[in-house]
Amino acid sequence: MNKSFTLITLYVIAFAGFTSLSWLFPVIPYYTEHLGIGISDTGLIVSIFSYVNALCIVPVGMISDRIGRRTLLIAGLVICAVTPFLYPLGHNATALYLIRIMHGLGAALLLPCVLSLVTDITGKGEHGKAMGWYTASSQLGLMAGPLAGGFVLEYLGFTAAFYTCSVMPVLALVFLLTRLHALPHKPVYQESKEPDRWRWLASSSAQTSFIALTITAVGSASVSTYIPLYVKQFSISESGAGIIITSCYISSAVLRIPAGAMSDRFGNGRLITGGMALCAVGIALIPIFHGLLELSLIALLFGLGMGFSMPAALSWLAQISPPNKRGFAMGLGSASFQAGLAAGATALGVISQGHGFGVMYLAAGGIIAAAFLVILALQLYGNRSAR
Repeated sequence: MNKSFTLITLYVIAFAGFTSLSWLFPVIPYYTEHLGIGISDTGLIVSIFSYVNALCIVPVGMISDRIGRRTLLIAGLVICAVTPFLYPLGHNATALYLIRIMHGLGAALLLPCVLSLVTDITGKGEHGKAMGWYTASSQLGLMAGPLAGGFVLEYLGFTAAFYTCSVMPVLALVFLLTRLHALPHKPVYQESKEPDRWRWLASSSAQTSFIALTITAVGSASVSTYIPLYVKQFSISESGAGIIITSCYISSAVLRIPAGAMSDRFGNGRLITGGMALCAVGIALIPIFHGLLELSLIALLFGLGMGFSMPAALSWLAQISPPNKRGFAMGLGSASFQAGLAAGATALGVISQGHGFGVMYLAAGGIIAAAFLVILALQLYGNRSAR
């Protein structure tokens, strides 16, 4: 019961963290437009958050292996609670760059520590289920944040939207402090004299997980970033675009928990491979259909693929990494996803500008299909080596 309640604490913190971090998704573009900042600077202001995450999450995970998770987790929540109050003070692109970098650092401290604590607490054979609950919590936060942030912005304005972004990390911090005694407090890092202590990184399981997380994020970026612009040419409204994007994340969130349990039972490799196949098909179908209902169903299909592949990939990393490298492993997994989001949005934007959205979505589907083939080859190689 105590372990279960502690895990629930971490899932609540994950939900609160992702809600807060996604709260500003609909706010920042309108704020930069209000300040007269150009589109290219706006894109960098938005994406620099993910770049900071990708660069910092891995070293943060390694540090947490040495000094423990709790201190860094508290620091991350404090930064995420304080930073939103700085946004109204940023009246130019340079100031907003610095604020976004600080906000990204707070997220980099928060996310790998929560994820690593979940894996620290759960035992062998439970990682898939735990990752399912964790990713479902984070996915629900990604759905709730933009809805709440957009609502506050529409009715109360920019300042209120920024200030209320602090509510969730503050509540999470209070909740964490009441349960702090139940979290592991000793560093899990131990020097190993084994010369192959990093061998797990070269395994087909690790490579499969990292590829799946990175390329799934590329597909996610193509949906969340460019669907509103793509469907505009078919007279689908902003609310219709929101329905399409929400369809993707709803189906993904609903599937995370059962998919995590399935990965414990049937194996992570099968779920990752199947999930990547669904993702490739879903993205490749987007330029073929132009109606709201059809595109919503396609987004739902892509979300199902994410729902299968992501908890299985994180679960596999938790299983194959040594306990004294788990923070590093979870950090590298999170960094892979953040790098895929940032690089995917950037590269696909270049393709769409030069060749149109139809070619862009076909290219994104091709990238995911190529990753699927690589993962399939890695699985076949791993199975052959294990015999």
